[in-house]
Amino acid sequence: MKKLKLTALLVTMAMTASLAGCGNSASEEMTDGTQSSQATATQEAAGTETAENHDPVTLRFMWWGGDERAQATLDVIDKFEQEYPWITIEAEYGSSDGYQEKLTAQLVSGTVADIFQMGTGWMPGYVESNAGYFADFKDFSDVFDLSTFEESILKNNGQFDGHQYGVPTGISGHALIYNKKVADEIGVDFSSDYTWDDIVEMGKKVKEYDKDMYLLTMGSSELNTMIVRPYLQQLTGSTVLVNETKKRGFEEKDLVEVLNYIKTLYDEGIASPMSTVIAYGADLGTDPNWINQKYVAAFGYSSTVETLQAACPDGNFAAGKLPVMTNAKDEGWYCNAPQYMCVSGASEHQEEAMMFLNYFYNNADAAKILKTVRSVPPTSVGQEACTELGILEGIAKDSVDIIQTYTGTNDLGLTTEEEVTAILQDAATQVAYGQGTPEDVAKSTISLLDNYLSSK
Repeated sequence: MKKLKLTALLVTMAMTASLAGCGNSASEEMTDGTQSSQATATQEAAGTETAENHDPVTLRFMWWGGDERAQATLDVIDKFEQEYPWITIEAEYGSSDGYQEKLTAQLVSGTVADIFQMGTGWMPGYVESNAGYFADFKDFSDVFDLSTFEESILKNNGQFDGHQYGVPTGISGHALIYNKKVADEIGVDFSSDYTWDDIVEMGKKVKEYDKDMYLLTMGSSELNTMIVRPYLQQLTGSTVLVNETKKRGFEEKDLVEVLNYIKTLYDEGIASPMSTVIAYGADLGTDPNWINQKYVAAFGYSSTVETLQAACPDGNFAAGKLPVMTNAKDEGWYCNAPQYMCVSGASEHQEEAMMFLNYFYNNADAAKILKTVRSVPPTSVGQEACTELGILEGIAKDSVDIIQTYTGTNDLGLTTEEEVTAILQDAATQVAYGQGTPEDVAKSTISLLDNYLSSK
């Protein structure tokens, strides 16, 4: 019955995504079509004999990310096609907005790309449906080398019951990036241990320094992943939703507490207004207030901090520590992967797809092109290439070094399923907008979560 219910949910999501696709905004559009360059005449001639021994193969590759990630990925595709001229890679890429809905619709309908980028928190729900959405990398050991990954990284990322359905794109985690020059002038310190309450006091200092400046900026997604979830874990010592028991790991009063904290951040002007931030979607670096140094710090991920840094060339940025409440029962912060790369279980060309991903992960030239656009590389090949280029000493590496000092519980599974994420994110956003009291929002949120859990 559980599988039938999940399948019904996925079908409903697919129908919703299909309808939503009729009105996609520009930020949700994906770029479809082959995004590769033709090899030079010399390279074509050199590859002719090899190409003649193979039937032509076309693969679709779908991912999300900013311009830097897109260009690096396209450059790797170009080099791969030059070495394997019988294989064409059609690139489909865009922002993260609407990506999961599109992916769900395509998985359910069997139209998903041969190769696709996958959010780490989404995979457990897709795997649970037992729909055969993913190819197992272990079945292709002759063309994909898993030995360049640390075994522990693979075990904790994309592996289910011994099957490697996804491989991590990098080593990353939660991060806080701050403008050290501005922070030092104001007298706020993110380099030492601090609590959630300390953030409030820092924010008040910022307002005294400049009434138009904010200590923090974050989008609605970060509001959930960087405040609601770690705060609840620190408060209760439990994951937000417990996979084994299908129960909440917190009480209504706990949710009221974290929502009251969020209310304080926005009422006191410590966090930038959600109405301002929301216009820039997932790309916080395009906010003029960030570029003009009106935000001291931003919550994000180690895979995106370099983009934020680059967006404000006049700033002097550093990676900061993360807040932990006094007497926390769980630190709430942990190291994980930013995304997974997967091969469709429905693809007619799984071997060629694995060949491309092997090149993507284990070719030194590809690693030097990709650098750290998806955070610190997860393979020995990628890390050696980045070390050779001297780029594993920047803010992304600093963020990874910091997150690895925390021992919080990696809360995957029920907590990170799409519906739960939407429920929690909506609750936090309502309070940020002042659209309900923490008590009222908490009560309705608990009802929604319990209804969801009863269907599992």
